[in-house]
Amino acid sequence: MKAIKILLLGVAISLSLTVAHARTLTYAMYGDIKDWDPAAAFSLEVVMLANVYEPLLWYNPEGADERFTPALATDWSVSDDGLSWTFTLREGVTFQDGTPFNAEAAKLSLDRTREMRQGAWYIWAGVESIEAIDTHELVITTETPQPIDLIASSQYGAYIYSPDAAEQGTDWFNEGNAAGTGPYQVRQWSQGQQVVLEAFDQYWGGWEANQYDRVILRVVTENATQVQMLMSGEADFISLVPADIVDRVDQEVGLSSYAVPSWKNSQFLINTQKYPTDNRAFRQALTHLWDYDSVVNEVYDGHASVGEGPIPKTMWGHNGDLQNPTFDLERARELLNESGIPESDWEISMAYIGTDEAYKNSALLFQAMAAQVGVDVDLLPGDWGVIWNRAKDLSTAPNLQSMTWWPTYPTPNDWLIGLFRTEDSTLFNLSHYSNPEYDRLVTEGAALEGYDREAAVQNYEEAQRILVDDAVAIFYADIQSRVARATDIGGVQENPAYNAVFFYDLYEQ
Repeated sequence: MKAIKILLLGVAISLSLTVAHARTLTYAMYGDIKDWDPAAAFSLEVVMLANVYEPLLWYNPEGADERFTPALATDWSVSDDGLSWTFTLREGVTFQDGTPFNAEAAKLSLDRTREMRQGAWYIWAGVESIEAIDTHELVITTETPQPIDLIASSQYGAYIYSPDAAEQGTDWFNEGNAAGTGPYQVRQWSQGQQVVLEAFDQYWGGWEANQYDRVILRVVTENATQVQMLMSGEADFISLVPADIVDRVDQEVGLSSYAVPSWKNSQFLINTQKYPTDNRAFRQALTHLWDYDSVVNEVYDGHASVGEGPIPKTMWGHNGDLQNPTFDLERARELLNESGIPESDWEISMAYIGTDEAYKNSALLFQAMAAQVGVDVDLLPGDWGVIWNRAKDLSTAPNLQSMTWWPTYPTPNDWLIGLFRTEDSTLFNLSHYSNPEYDRLVTEGAALEGYDREAAVQNYEEAQRILVDDAVAIFYADIQSRVARATDIGGVQENPAYNAVFFYDLYEQ
């Protein structure tokens, strides 16, 4: 009898869960959550972060009536001198662990993020102080005028989290725990397999009957497997959409696939401190071995354009006057000879995410072109977490490292600082590049943004020229975001400011 009661109880629980989560959306993402701590997370975690946590403001896509949508701040203003920003915070908000949200909680989150100096903490570098002057009023004071409204809408480093969670620390977060104010809370994490998000019943925005109350983030690292899951109905949304299948998927009944402009670009970072790419002429030669047009037209099937330096052409501050390298085997051969590197040492390593077809096919084409002038390229595909850790350590770093970048918030300095400014402890400067004049230009440029954008752009344009001249990377593609999903999902909006899908906006139609 006891066994029967337990069995019946299990059935009852199963039925209640089925009823409670009648609308489930499965999203296939190409990597697991690496850093759960919102103060440190700075990569694929944005898929989870943007649905579990909230910043003070959300940045709206182009064409919207307003530049920002209120999130945890309902009103904001800046002083005449541009140094003091006042945010009126939303009342009646509760963190997912039951802790009340207020100005002290917001201050604690932002101060902790700044003090930890991990991930995107640097976006707050110009802040002098953060003060909770009332229960729901926050004042951020800066040393020089800063675009704090933009910074406060960042997709990294600007999320507000529970003070109780912060007290438990990074180790607690990294066990798969989370405590934000967002519409979804983390219900389960099976490392390397999936994250289950469930609707937060007390979410201040409320819920409609046709919204998705459960989202499964399934880790699927293979392009082909993601596509198969979408075609079979196992996934409703996928993150890896090979360029050459966009049109084919769009012709399938019940599916929609398309490409849209983005702020993403792809490059292979060239290690400036590892032999033989520590030689400038040798690096310049490599930039002429890249068949730019073939990669854009064939590998990306036209869903990209040839890159022109480190900043995508869609982002303000892009330097349109750069003299970009062209595919030129003869010029590459000349530069290789000018480098003084013995031909017997024309050997380089090239690491990339092995499950990404675009990286793989681009690398194979580069390997073939390099072979024509006598350069041997050793391809090192691998999982992102593994190759990233190796690339950060100069002793294990490759000569070339794949990188696709999207901004923390809408500013050119995100690429220029995040990827190429000197780092004491390497995070994303996987070129291991260090140039005092370059550092000065981008640091001053970031400080100028808040009150003299024109002067900031001048600094950024000169910094971009230095990077191209020093051949710190092969800047090869400004890429379009490719979307593939089931057509019965309504509410989908494309916003280049966030590399995430906002599941709360979606509904079953």
